[in-house]
Amino acid sequence: MKSLLLAAALGAPALFAASAQASVTPPTPTGAMPVGFAHTTLTDSFRTEPLAGDSGSRRVPLRIWYPAASPGAQPARTLTAVEQAAWEDEAQAPHGTLDGLGAAATEAAPPSRGSHAVLLLSPGRGETTALQSAHAADLASHGYVVVGMDHPGDTQILDLGDGQLVPPVIEQAAEETIAIRERDMRFVLSRLGSLRGIGRLDLDRIGAFGHSNGGATALNAMLADRRIRAGVDIDGSLYGPATRRALDRPFGFLQGNLPSIFYATIDEFRQRTRGPSPIAHFPEGAHHSFADNVWLVPQLGLDPVESDVGTGDPAAAVQRQNALLNRFFDRYIKG
Repeated sequence: MKSLLLAAALGAPALFAASAQASVTPPTPTGAMPVGFAHTTLTDSFRTEPLAGDSGSRRVPLRIWYPAASPGAQPARTLTAVEQAAWEDEAQAPHGTLDGLGAAATEAAPPSRGSHAVLLLSPGRGETTALQSAHAADLASHGYVVVGMDHPGDTQILDLGDGQLVPPVIEQAAEETIAIRERDMRFVLSRLGSLRGIGRLDLDRIGAFGHSNGGATALNAMLADRRIRAGVDIDGSLYGPATRRALDRPFGFLQGNLPSIFYATIDEFRQRTRGPSPIAHFPEGAHHSFADNVWLVPQLGLDPVESDVGTGDPAAAVQRQNALLNRFFDRYIKG
């Protein structure tokens, strides 16, 4: 999202103003189930992360997309009001520009009956799972509960649930910062059974995925916890144990068009890993074509190259990414 905001701030205030009268429209999920959305925050009373700016117990905000029995009354707000206003202010965009961001899901929808597999989701550095909604909502429409977590001290603009924004303090990725994210993911995994209002979770069928640094987060969590059966790295380099150890479970990759050095750790991992490691290439895809930026940029009238979403067709990119994620998790989590 940083690239989208940078493009807006540097060159597109008039375009934002022109589009501000209408809300944005996310891609329509392809599954048969309506999608519900919930927002909550978990507190880890046994952990503080000073490197991430914590002064007390670690708090991890969750954005959750789940299969619903029927739609709720209102479109989902995947960003809280204070978060949305802050993103729009940083972009020098009128308030309301990002209205509709979460409209692929609805608030307070009754959860679907039955037990559903769980997918843990981690965003890229500085970013938020609110901007992975095209992936999350689509997977939920196919029967997955997607539990997205943001990482305080890393996420650029983040409301912990009390209306107060937490400033970012982590300036670049390193083994130590990815380890904080991994601990967040493993904490959320340990608390899945406490979540309410999102249906019954099948805790024997758990996967993980993430964009950019979120991919390394997912892989390191898998290396540390065998309850995570399969995972996907979406256009991210690897850090920490993932650069040294092999995995005996399935872990896949979606890759864009970054320089080959960016993917060197992935090439090395795939040579030593013992589990299935499928990979899909998107030669027309820039780094942020794997986030909601790819469909937001054209709707907001921004330049796709300056906004780091590549030159491919946004609808086709979202469709192919979602198809690959569903196929992978259907095989290795549901299968």
